[in-house]
Amino acid sequence: MTLWQTLLINANACFNQQNFEKAEENYHQAIECIEQYWQENSNDFELLMAWVSAFHNLAVLYETQEQPKLAFRYLQIPHQRMTELSQQSQYGDSLNFFALRALKITLTPMLAFSKKYPACDGCLSSLQKMAVAINDNQPVIH
Repeated sequence: MTLWQTLLINANACFNQQNFEKAEENYHQAIECIEQYWQENSNDFELLMAWVSAFHNLAVLYETQEQPKLAFRYLQIPHQRMTELSQQSQYGDSLNFFALRALKITLTPMLAFSKKYPACDGCLSSLQKMAVAINDNQPVIH
């Protein structure tokens, strides 16, 4: 088991025990660790998904602590990064493909969060348009 996996397991255990401060610390450390591994292997989809998952777990943690603005920010970070990766050809086809797949994964929680915590009409409309565009651009596997 790698360090980032151990950190995520510890973070989840701390969250379940409602030790939110320790959970937050472990999630942040896991993100840093994953980013280091990712620099060495940017085509590793497992690392990409673990990175997204750690941010989403932080969002849940902040939402649990009644900090919805901070929670939404932690949903936005991986979505913005996947948007960038999906549009940059320098990373290669496989990473672009992974990023396009991950866009749907990052957008869904943002839409659900926006229904729970009302966003402005323009923001919600923008998210919904983005969802349609992402669905239209999802790669087809034969």
